[in-house]
Amino acid sequence: MMKKVRSFVSVPALLFILAFNSTAQDTLGRVAKQHEPYTITVALEFMKKNRNPMVRVLAAVSAPEPNAHATGFIVGDGLVMTSYHVVSGKLSARKKRILGFKADEELEVRIYVNNCQAHVLKVDPAADLALLRICTSKQTQRPTFREAPSQNEPLLLIAQPGSQKLIRRGSFSGPYAFGGSEFLSVKIDGQDGFSGSPVYDNNGEIVGVFSLYDWKRGVALLSPASRVQQFLAEYDAGVQSQP
Repeated sequence: MMKKVRSFVSVPALLFILAFNSTAQDTLGRVAKQHEPYTITVALEFMKKNRNPMVRVLAAVSAPEPNAHATGFIVGDGLVMTSYHVVSGKLSARKKRILGFKADEELEVRIYVNNCQAHVLKVDPAADLALLRICTSKQTQRPTFREAPSQNEPLLLIAQPGSQKLIRRGSFSGPYAFGGSEFLSVKIDGQDGFSGSPVYDNNGEIVGVFSLYDWKRGVALLSPASRVQQFLAEYDAGVQSQP
């Protein structure tokens, strides 16, 4: 008799869990649909830093030829957030070779959004954040941020390292110390081009910005929303202080 009771009780519990997970997935689906228009491609054109003047002149007047892509998201009128390492011009020796450069060559990078050259306004290397000025007249409100996801909370990443949006679902894993800075870790699939992608909770608030990936642990490292908010507040204060 006890076996029947235990077995019978487990079914409603399982149905409750499945219903909860289904609801969470539906909510994240709505978040993706609502926020994906604000995620954009950051096109990158890497080139040798030490070039002769004639080559520089020709490059300046030629059409852009991006040879790498990352992701960014709109945080205000003409403002895009991405990762600092995306716009730093620094690449690993392996990626340099993939692009046809020598491992010891110094590179510089030009940044394009919607085929228009973007300009770096502010960077925070420790937090791996960069703010870009892009060519647009679209009026956009600043997104909302959330500082502390709960353990195993479902999260959603929206990336666009090219022409298509890529959606990835995952869950919050916990804090992660790296390089003397505090990051957040998320159990989620990662790939090249995800750097700079926003990661949302089921209320559509940004919890962090995709920065790095730990392949051994299978977790993404995010610049926390608290650092993003501080970064933007410092930028706003600098703009307001200008005459």
